[in-house]
Amino acid sequence: MPHLADYGTPETVWISTPPGRLRPGPEDHRIYVRDPLLDKEPYEYPYLPPFVGEVFPPAEPAYDGHFDQISLNSRQFLAAHAFGAVSRVLDIWESYLGRPITWYFAETYERLEIIPWVDWNNAQSGYGYLELGADKAPDGRTYPYALNFDTIAHEVGHAILFSLFGVPANGLRTGDFASFHEASADITSLLSFLHFDSGLDRLLRHCNGNLLVLNELNRIAELIGDRQIRLASNSRRMSDVTDEIHDRSRPFTGAVFDTIVDAYHANLVGDGLADERLLDIDIRDIDEVAMHRISDFTALAFRARPFLFKSALTRARDDVALTLARTWSDLDADDLTFENAAMAVAEAGSRIARALGAKFEENFRWREIS
Repeated sequence: MPHLADYGTPETVWISTPPGRLRPGPEDHRIYVRDPLLDKEPYEYPYLPPFVGEVFPPAEPAYDGHFDQISLNSRQFLAAHAFGAVSRVLDIWESYLGRPITWYFAETYERLEIIPWVDWNNAQSGYGYLELGADKAPDGRTYPYALNFDTIAHEVGHAILFSLFGVPANGLRTGDFASFHEASADITSLLSFLHFDSGLDRLLRHCNGNLLVLNELNRIAELIGDRQIRLASNSRRMSDVTDEIHDRSRPFTGAVFDTIVDAYHANLVGDGLADERLLDIDIRDIDEVAMHRISDFTALAFRARPFLFKSALTRARDDVALTLARTWSDLDADDLTFENAAMAVAEAGSRIARALGAKFEENFRWREIS
């Protein structure tokens, strides 16, 4: 997001759709953008896509078919950025799944509609659409969610999850379904962020290799005023949370985040980049002294070998993401509880590496999920 320190220049990404198949909008075979010229109310049943009113001029590709020449301050950049971010998230998770994702609304709509700007302090994905409002500052300025990758990735995560294991017959409020969805969408966002080289470099440099300090990874969807929507690094257990779906999602999110850090620490020690005593620290219930010990273990080594730390983190990222992708495809929406999901994740992790499955199981148990 351009209003955050050190984030003034966007990172160019390549997406799987070839330039020749990208059209003004942007749009391709799976996504299209419509930017309403006049204020539009957020979609709500029975008012659903497609949007048929007047729209701003679309983002146009350059002569080579790419969209990386658009002015960052233009209305069209909102459209191009939102389209690129959604495409990027889809490409990442289709890679882990090993197959294309068929939209859960495909019987009604062939493509996802993106509305990059709605005068609304929120963002939502729904049946056939993604629409993005803005974070509004006390001084009246607005910061579009169309430029907030975490927010976009979270909403696309919901669409991916619905596409993989559907909707329970008794509705979205059934049991743990909604809270599990929120946790998994947060994790989708977190792991997708780790696919940006510039983001990885900044993350590790800012925290000197210690992922447990407050940083770009564990602050999900950073906002203005040093705020974020949720923290992935948290100490919440199921006995600590309320029935509010976002609050109830936090222990599961925390358990997966802990496992990413555990895998990262194991890689650092295995590669000879950190003291073995790093593995003796309980990262789930950490105090200030332990936090300093972790920083002591990582800081000097990181400054000497930053690219090897990056490699250790990307391997942890891929092992955890692959575990989740395999699990999501096998879940049953009508029988989805945190405990069932945790068991499935631990089993899938064990098929990648026994130690990974054991860490998942240990972290879920500490969170009182299994």
